[in-house]
Amino acid sequence: MKQFSFCLKSVSEFDAWAQSFREIYPRDAQSVFVSVFSGWPDEGGLPELIRRLTEMFPKAVVVGCTSDGEIMSGRLSERTAILHFLFFEKTDVRLFAIDFSDASPEDAAASLVNGLQDTETVGVGLFLAANDETTHRFLAHLRPLAPSAKVFGGVAGSTAESGQYVLAGEDAQRHDAIAVAFIGSELHVHVSTSVGWRPLGPLFRISKMDGDNVIKELDDSPALNIYHKYLGLSSEDINGGSLLFPLCTERNGSLVMRLPAGCTEDGSLVISGDCREDESVRLAYGDPSKILDASYNSRIEILSFEPEAILLFNCVSRRFFLREDTNQEILPFQDVAPTTGLYVHGEVNRAEDGNVSLLNMSLVAASFREGPRSDSPPRSESFTPRTRKLTDMMKLVQCLANFVATTSAESEIANQKLTRLASIDRLTGLYNRGEIESILRKELLQKRMPDEPLSAIMIDLDNFKSVNDIFGHAAGDDVLQRSAKIIYNAIRRSDSAGRWGGEEFFIILPGTSLANAKIVAERIRSAFAAGCVLPNKRSVTGSFGVAQFPDNGDYMKFYHQLDHALYQAKQNGKNCVCLAEEPPKNE
Repeated sequence: MKQFSFCLKSVSEFDAWAQSFREIYPRDAQSVFVSVFSGWPDEGGLPELIRRLTEMFPKAVVVGCTSDGEIMSGRLSERTAILHFLFFEKTDVRLFAIDFSDASPEDAAASLVNGLQDTETVGVGLFLAANDETTHRFLAHLRPLAPSAKVFGGVAGSTAESGQYVLAGEDAQRHDAIAVAFIGSELHVHVSTSVGWRPLGPLFRISKMDGDNVIKELDDSPALNIYHKYLGLSSEDINGGSLLFPLCTERNGSLVMRLPAGCTEDGSLVISGDCREDESVRLAYGDPSKILDASYNSRIEILSFEPEAILLFNCVSRRFFLREDTNQEILPFQDVAPTTGLYVHGEVNRAEDGNVSLLNMSLVAASFREGPRSDSPPRSESFTPRTRKLTDMMKLVQCLANFVATTSAESEIANQKLTRLASIDRLTGLYNRGEIESILRKELLQKRMPDEPLSAIMIDLDNFKSVNDIFGHAAGDDVLQRSAKIIYNAIRRSDSAGRWGGEEFFIILPGTSLANAKIVAERIRSAFAAGCVLPNKRSVTGSFGVAQFPDNGDYMKFYHQLDHALYQAKQNGKNCVCLAEEPPKNE
């Protein structure tokens, strides 16, 4: 495998470049992939370049893509055209031009998947013309691709004059999407993704969506409200196209950024990526050190892969954010292998679960190697976090980011303490009544199967009023605390116990039948006799009502069953366990 990259400032330089390149390029390659990333303002320049390259290399796969900045030898290059060549010795390269006017996104995806069946597809590069719902639907249906196939790419950037587009073929035809498949057992492709944005502020629930990429409401209010309330931003700011505060959500254990690309009159946010109703999101902010750390860690990961070429798809928002420091993010890759790429309006990546989707605010690095790794010892590091030096502006941003991170962490700890205080009974340390009721409702909603049992125990300490009357309220508080400790030690971590009020306690037992709940109740009743003794040597006892939540039942019926069982235990002489008279149908 051979890699070559060149930078042209205009079409007029092509002939001189072509003459010199004819003298050095390998003639015996099995296949050739040529990608051209252009920030030329001339709308006709890129198509003309594609036509000339196709004529020069008639058997090559030639793809063109507009960009918001080009990457050459690990450095930003502006308003240029970067020609990137990969000459493969034992790998096939196959082109798929996709137009959604000819087939639905779902059918286009199925056609691509079927076209690669029974092949040793190692990687699929995607060059997309737009970041919209149609594109999202296309990507969502690429999951059936072979699990071993890496998927990477991006959405074309935009030049002010000519817009954004991708094109291919001898006629330099524009398409909605272009897929390039790399096929062969000798080729190895590695894809890494880095972010570096950090979550900020409270969680919000996506309460209303319009399609996959329009958030209408967050917490039942117009989605724009959170940007206005927390950042002081208006709809004009959102529609300005340079927003650097995305929303973030957690998927498969990783943070995924979702950047508003625009705002509608009703306060809805048009998102550059798919979102899901009921998903939880937060605002996010850029941290220069975290961004560079993420890039550095990605580089370390790639170093052990021993690539022969690296292709970067970097979000243009990262360039806007880092400004003069943008090369500090991408230059370290050049030290590993020749690095070329472009700044895009959305980055394509395939998650571990096989789903293909668009990312925002990310850097996707696709690395190529034909053949096995070398037997040479690992290379020593030349780039480390200590070697970087931020500009004065980024130093200021870094200080603010550190301040936000520290105050957010302190606020989070304080909120956790307040939340715990609001949910805990201070005397016993168990949940209070409001929280135990909330837990019960959540447990019932989260039952894995409709017929999965859930039982509860209600406890009333016997003759508790006489304890206060004879020994004083301090002794009564001590009895409540010791009883709570016995209850807590008798249940599992998956169970929940709370003080229902006064001398009553309530225990929730998920996944527990009525018969097993009775065993738990009897264990606690026996423990009271041994571990809760009054000054006059008399043991504290309790009456226990036990019930299992009935099939197709409701909360009030459940509570009535528990209350009736507890009443029956009192009537039976106290210090005993009684089961609900009406057992569930599945008992």
